Amino acid sequence: MSGSFYPEYEEVIERARQKGVLTEAARLILWGRITEAFALGKLTYSELKALEARLGIDSERYRRDLDIALGGEPEEDG
Repeated sequence: MSGSFYPEYEEVIERARQKGVLTEAARLILWGRITEAFALGKLTYSELKALEARLGIDSERYRRDLDIALGGEPEEDG
């Protein structure tokens, strides 16, 4: 089920970038909305990844940061 949401999110990201309002907070809010749309089946995985790339989101980094926040700093080897 491909999302009709993809073109809308793409347009919002581009407009925000052109207006200079694509702050870190705005990027994270948009990322949350995009992730929600993916969870609801309104975006495909490839569309999700494309929009994350347009936002400059490193989802793996945020997941690692969340893991550390929830579980504490990982122990160093040695």
